[in-house]
Amino acid sequence: MKTTNLRDYLLKDRPGEEFGQRAEAIITMSLGFLTTALAIFAYRNPITIISSVITNSVAIFTLVQAIRGRYNYLILFPIVTAISICIVAIVEGQGVHDLIWMGNLGLFLLVNVYSRKNNRPAIVYGIFIILLFISAGLAEVNNLLPGSYSTDLEYVILNSFFFFTVMSATIAVFHRHRALLNIATKNRNEQIITYQRLEEAKYNLETQILARTSDLDRANDQLQSKTNKLLAASDISQELMVNINETSAKLLARATQSISEKFGFYHVGIFLLDENLEYAVLRAANSKGGQQMLARRHQLRIGGAGIVGYVAQSGRPRIAVDTGADAVFFNNPDLPETRSEIALPLKYGSATIGVLDVQSTNSSAFNEEDASILSTLANQLAIVIRNLQTFREERRPSLDKRGSRRMGLKLNEKLRSSGYSITPDGSISNVLPEKSPATQKAIASGETVVLNPSSRSISSALAVPVKLRDEVIGIIHIESSEDGKQWTEEEITLVQAISERAALALENATLFENATRRAEQEETIARITTQIGSSSDFNRILQTTIQELGQALGNSRTFIQLAPPAENSNETTTE
Repeated sequence: MKTTNLRDYLLKDRPGEEFGQRAEAIITMSLGFLTTALAIFAYRNPITIISSVITNSVAIFTLVQAIRGRYNYLILFPIVTAISICIVAIVEGQGVHDLIWMGNLGLFLLVNVYSRKNNRPAIVYGIFIILLFISAGLAEVNNLLPGSYSTDLEYVILNSFFFFTVMSATIAVFHRHRALLNIATKNRNEQIITYQRLEEAKYNLETQILARTSDLDRANDQLQSKTNKLLAASDISQELMVNINETSAKLLARATQSISEKFGFYHVGIFLLDENLEYAVLRAANSKGGQQMLARRHQLRIGGAGIVGYVAQSGRPRIAVDTGADAVFFNNPDLPETRSEIALPLKYGSATIGVLDVQSTNSSAFNEEDASILSTLANQLAIVIRNLQTFREERRPSLDKRGSRRMGLKLNEKLRSSGYSITPDGSISNVLPEKSPATQKAIASGETVVLNPSSRSISSALAVPVKLRDEVIGIIHIESSEDGKQWTEEEITLVQAISERAALALENATLFENATRRAEQEETIARITTQIGSSSDFNRILQTTIQELGQALGNSRTFIQLAPPAENSNETTTE
């Protein structure tokens, strides 16, 4: 055992012990043991030697008990030593005249040291010493014990009084010492308690700080992850818009490849429902296994086994956290590394037109946040697919580019003077603010313009162009009511994403309006044709024709003629 550890073991206070009690007890008992051991060799009388041996044994016993922390046995050593001093004084000394009796004062001092709580043990021991001295003195006075000097009663009384006064003074001093020691012990205990409370409060505070720091780091990581995913979704949307004139097959293949690369997914597939709504047919995939399935025209029955069939029928997203254990998953040998899968409906309005199937090599790779972001991307992809289908149905193959340009111009002309604004109180009006430098710059450049003010007199502004096929058809202009507002990347990304979706929605509304107008025209033509064909009279046919045309076109004057005007020509007019 090292010296430091041994010293701590012997002298350092244990829990529950008074300050310095252990060190005092062990040191004094060690000195007492050495003193009684030397006494064995200092005397010759057998009685004195036996007395010294007994005293030394008691010293060893009390020292061991002190090391073990049992301090109630310490009083035994002064008592036995006092008796041994009396024996030495009588047998080998000069009786009550021997100076060895002064050793009892040292023992009395030792008893006061041991008596840390009160004076009672010291008082009892002092009375015992005085009675022992008086008994020995009276025995000598009455010649019951041999003595070298003539001992009288006056000597016994004076020395007894001497012992009494010295012991009383010692008790008074130690009484004050105990009071101060109790105060010091109380203060020390209070300091220990205060220190422990401070340490506990410090530990709790550090724990809370670490927990909050961990929560903030986790929240920041989640926010950064979500921001990155939103940026990836925005990039994918932008890429689809830039390449909108590609064929459907190329555009869908580009979408699967882009989703796989930007999100790090193992397999991305796009299924479209067939005309009879019986099967979901794989139209694009990025993985090697997906290409093999495309080659053999892979299709899944709607409502059949697997989460693609389930989503195609229900129109609700589905996550399989462990596809090997999911009850509705159909093991696919073309995609053996799949460990989790999510399928999202491609919905146009309330109708499901396909399924976006995403698979990962990691178990539990998808969460609600992924489902939300991918659902938004799936909805946008559905709009693009539907717009492509509707747009290509309406235009002639030889006029693809001119038709696309014409649609954009038509939409731009329609929206050129349209717009709305909302004020901080929540009211909406069609009164637009005057053009600002930010909006003019955004319209001219086609890029987002961020205006962070350098002074309080200038408000923060954000201008994001609304573009359809790289053509600016509108502007979203936002002014902050906060002084010194600094636009964040997340806010800018959010407005840009909304701008892209607004452009798609406007295009979709235009296509729907054109289709509705064409349907009304066809209905009007069919109705007029029916009215005309219901009669076989020549004049009645002419009259019905101009009457129906006048009602359909809302003109004030309509006429029809079969030949150039002549004097005798047939002409029918309606007003």
